[in-house]
Amino acid sequence: MKIWPAIDLYEGKVVRLTRGEFSARTDYAEDPLAVARAFISAGCQRLHVVDLEGARLGEPRHAGLLPDLSALGLSIRYGGGLRSADSIDRILSSGASFAMVGSLLFSSPKAPEGLHERFGERIIPAVDLKGGRVSIRGWTEELELSPQEILEGLLSAGFRQILVTAVDRDGTGIGPDLELYRELREALPGMALTAAGGIASLDDLKALEKLGMSDAVVGKALYEGALTLEQALEVERPC
Repeated sequence: MKIWPAIDLYEGKVVRLTRGEFSARTDYAEDPLAVARAFISAGCQRLHVVDLEGARLGEPRHAGLLPDLSALGLSIRYGGGLRSADSIDRILSSGASFAMVGSLLFSSPKAPEGLHERFGERIIPAVDLKGGRVSIRGWTEELELSPQEILEGLLSAGFRQILVTAVDRDGTGIGPDLELYRELREALPGMALTAAGGIASLDDLKALEKLGMSDAVVGKALYEGALTLEQALEVERPC
């Protein structure tokens, strides 16, 4: 299982939200590049970047950081505010390895197939769950289909790697939603799933690995000292 340390950005700062609430924001660092360098020093060459300001406003606000971040040799997943094909093009050409896309994928029934045809596996569908429902547009709207139905549709469109965030647990440190991931793994064995939300310990990561998750995102636990990146990387298996 691969570990992706998270940098969430708002107004140029590294921040974290609790349960996706902008009113429950904690600022952790003024310099995202310094944080990224610290992750590299810990032995990790991956970075999960969420443009929270972009998600709120509907367009990327921190794409300008990508050339400097990619120059560090990082494999970068970038998401937040990617609501047009042009914005996806821009962040991919600026240094992101992958674009995490949510709202745009659900803008029309044909959107998933069209985006997969254009960008292929460089798009990671981002499925955010709040209250058991899939939430889009900066967590302001809910979709009618169940999470499993939505993932089945994305699988049919050609996507094999999908990020599933339990937003209700994000930033809480109460542990990942293991039952959710167990159900999705059993229903969709051909899909590689990235877990995010609530991960707070090495035991949490080992439990996710045991379920067969392909990747996991760790954020607040790193900033609060509950888990070190060196500890988190212990669950990674050699290729």
